[in-house]
Amino acid sequence: MLSWLEYLLDGQCVVTGSWSGTVQVWNLESGEQEGTSIKHKGEITGLVVSWNGTKIITSGCRGRVKVWDVESRKLVKEWTHLEIDPKIAILPDDRLVAVGHWNVAVYTMEGRHIDSIKTGSFIGCMCFSPDGNKLAYGTVSSICLYDVNSGTLIAVLSLDGDRLFDVLWSCDGSKLFASKGGTIQCWNSDTGQQIRAAWTGHTGNICSLSLSPDGLILASTSLDKTVHFWNATTGNPIGQHLQNDCEVTTVHFSPSSKFVASAGWNSNIQYIYGRW
Repeated sequence: MLSWLEYLLDGQCVVTGSWSGTVQVWNLESGEQEGTSIKHKGEITGLVVSWNGTKIITSGCRGRVKVWDVESRKLVKEWTHLEIDPKIAILPDDRLVAVGHWNVAVYTMEGRHIDSIKTGSFIGCMCFSPDGNKLAYGTVSSICLYDVNSGTLIAVLSLDGDRLFDVLWSCDGSKLFASKGGTIQCWNSDTGQQIRAAWTGHTGNICSLSLSPDGLILASTSLDKTVHFWNATTGNPIGQHLQNDCEVTTVHFSPSSKFVASAGWNSNIQYIYGRW
């Protein structure tokens, strides 16, 4: 099963990560793997690609965080986060990495501990704001906003109902999108007020969200075996959703915003050109 997928800067290749601990780089045009596979040694619980496209960072079930060179596929740094099954997020300037499961620790890319955030609750997802000044992390019942510079918690958005699966920021940082059960909800990140009613259309839990780099379109994947597309401003559905033959767990827009790649339980990558 492929649980993580991210584009590289060239827009021609994607990085995938499986629960088994294997990380691979794929050429989307040829459908072939490029270079050798990366072996994390143990189940992977998180994967991100650095914003400059040169590093892959993975976290494992026993708390090991590893930094890999994209070109050589070699391990360049590793350290241990003292929690099992941590999630990870990377600052937009690649200086810092947030790692957390019940609490969040902030590290430099060299593994030096900078700060800690005591959350008191299971963390299901994390994402830095585009300007790098805030970290949003989702717990079972809330989205918390943490100020990176002051080291303080600045807002808590309380949630009701189903489990929170993913959270991300709008390109200008003014909004937060989150998947809650089978719906997508949107908040004003300054006021904490929800913007319009929840977006509905999926019939299963939404596993992953991706916002196009131009900020216009939101993609969502679900256990209902579909990928849906939404107008990121209005929340209205766009075009026909993509049907898959398995549960879809991850989705990502290309750097050009013109292509979308998704993957799921059958370990196949679905790659489409969007005529938005």
